[in-house]
Amino acid sequence: MVPLLLIVASVAGLINFSNAASAGFVVPCHASDEKCLFDNLDRGIVAYKDGIPELGVEKMDPMHLKEVDASSPNLKFLLKDLTVTGLKSCKPLKLKRDPSKSTIVIKLECPIKLDGQYELDGQVLVLKVGGKGKIHVFLKKLEIEVILDIVKKEKNGEEYMKVKKFTHSYELKEKSDLVFEGLFQENKVLNEAAKDLINNSPNEIINEIGGGLFTACITEVVKNVNSMFSHVPTKQLVLD
Repeated sequence: MVPLLLIVASVAGLINFSNAASAGFVVPCHASDEKCLFDNLDRGIVAYKDGIPELGVEKMDPMHLKEVDASSPNLKFLLKDLTVTGLKSCKPLKLKRDPSKSTIVIKLECPIKLDGQYELDGQVLVLKVGGKGKIHVFLKKLEIEVILDIVKKEKNGEEYMKVKKFTHSYELKEKSDLVFEGLFQENKVLNEAAKDLINNSPNEIINEIGGGLFTACITEVVKNVNSMFSHVPTKQLVLD
């Protein structure tokens, strides 16, 4: 769940906020200076967790999502009142900027927790499931990579960057915790069958039904990245 917050922290590694008191950790970098970018990302994850109001960056840990529709053709999966935590504990794995392709690649390893309300009805792996209640997720070791496609816009005679679109991939490196309270409350046999499936195959279930939730989290972070970009001209963001 990515985690998108993560992107905000990572983009910090590209930026020179000479007038922003909250960005004293940033060292301006060339795209070829991998160590400089990596070090800025490491410091940026911590610096960005509380947000930067003057740049339009909201507090990202915790992240709050009011409603997410993660349904698929075979499954109704609605979530609301979600709280996502753990992004401040992400470890940077890679930050790469390619000026020739106008892309930024971020890779991180994160322990992510999610709590909220769910409604579920349909097929999950081999079992038909249904219910509503509280959901608890702990991705103990999530490895995620996000590729940002960047375009440039002109405003008031200045050039600004903007994330036009993104793609992402992820891998769950350890067994996750996944709890759906309220599944088959009136049928103990089905309830136990669902619990066994979830306890034995949490990562497989997350991979099957979690795509929409990952996308929602990343979209939220990209919104904040673009808000930040809209405040700072390109010439203040990169050295090349």
